[in-house]
Amino acid sequence: MNRLTSLVRAQLSGEVLGERTPVAALAMQVVISGLLCAVVRGEVGGFGYAVFALSLPLALTTVPLLGELAPLLRADPATEWVGALPVTPRDLRLSRVMTLLLIMGALAAASLIPAALLAPDTISLVERPLLVVMGVLQTWTVAAGLLLLQVALGRGGDTVMVALQTILFVAIMIGVLVGLRSLGALAAVEGPTGPWLLLPPAWFAAPFATSGAGAAAGVAAASTTFAAAVLALAPFPPAPRARSTRSILGTLLAPARAAAERLWVTREERGAFGFVFEALPAEREFVVRTYPLVAAPLLLVLLGADASTVEGEGLYALLLFAPGAYLPFILMHVPTSATPAARWIIDTSPTDPLAEDRGARKAVAVRLLLPLYLAMGGLVAALASPALALRLWPLALASGLLALKVLWRPGGPRPLSTKAQDLLSTGENGLGGDLLTVAIAMTLLAAVSWQKLQSSGPGWALLGAMALIAMAGAARSRARSS
Repeated sequence: MNRLTSLVRAQLSGEVLGERTPVAALAMQVVISGLLCAVVRGEVGGFGYAVFALSLPLALTTVPLLGELAPLLRADPATEWVGALPVTPRDLRLSRVMTLLLIMGALAAASLIPAALLAPDTISLVERPLLVVMGVLQTWTVAAGLLLLQVALGRGGDTVMVALQTILFVAIMIGVLVGLRSLGALAAVEGPTGPWLLLPPAWFAAPFATSGAGAAAGVAAASTTFAAAVLALAPFPPAPRARSTRSILGTLLAPARAAAERLWVTREERGAFGFVFEALPAEREFVVRTYPLVAAPLLLVLLGADASTVEGEGLYALLLFAPGAYLPFILMHVPTSATPAARWIIDTSPTDPLAEDRGARKAVAVRLLLPLYLAMGGLVAALASPALALRLWPLALASGLLALKVLWRPGGPRPLSTKAQDLLSTGENGLGGDLLTVAIAMTLLAAVSWQKLQSSGPGWALLGAMALIAMAGAARSRARSS
């Protein structure tokens, strides 16, 4: 027992204790849960409130489990080192399972405790702790399901997990926007019957139903039992292994890369440019944190933007400028790397830090921003009108490149130099204020451009002028170094 306790304490210290404790994330969950439950508590009955309350930890823990908490469901990188200690394989497995359960239970409780405290009078004081217990069981069941999914996918499941995270991200945003307008339907439901049997929160809310709870309670018990078996018996997924940085998108961007290296990137910047261009999109932790953000602007389309109306065309204008709005999130994760030691190839080279900064920034522009804006432009041209896309796309791209130059902080954490769990939050690294500022600026710029810009000439002129200035600067830099 002492060995097991020591292992759990060590794993918790490495994951969430001390400086790694996600105080801001837990506090945010408390605030979100408290606000939403305070709004809902007077609108629904006991079962409806329980379903709503149990949906919160389902949303607030599943997405992190696919993103920043995904290492908990994968092989421990310290397995070989710990295996040399006087512990048994059974101790190692039990300690990992207990660590997973403790962390996920704490995350779930952060949203469940406010929900229990704010529960309506139809849920008695005796039943309120049961709401927390059922929410924690639901969270553990979801964690077991994701563990089993990663085992089934093996080493090649990164793309599937990123796609699943994106789908869940979109579903949560739609649920927040649409669900609060559908409280009347939830208030009329007294038990988990019919379509409600398809929803996991309805299974675990069965103790609070006034009728028809038998089937849902059975499903909840069966899923919990299955989850316990998975956690007890299923192997953890294999550790990630080295893989090629080649991708279809990288191949499609090869002409843009060649043009940038010839006309824009200087000789001193070329090493950092190539390193970031090739390696950053291959970092799983970078991908799972930033790629699902594409779902945020796409949500505007999913909610039914109609290009035939004035309001719908305005939404498509916002869609074109959206990539610049979440640029601070992308920049926050540029230092992310699962193997920071691989930076020796840059650190031991005679590379000027400022040249490395410029090369990395240009790589982000070509490898990430350019395809994002091309995708948004193509989407608007296909769903709205080519004229609207042609009119606003050049200005949107120019604004994104300018925002990248302004937001990039020389002298900050080096690209691909920091473990994901060691990254500072947006508030700690100064990007929190930038996020709000850039979002407001991009929204205003989209609105003004859509209303005032009647032709594509000004946008293309600005983009062309920026390109000429960039090429002139690169030419002067090459002349000085030769």
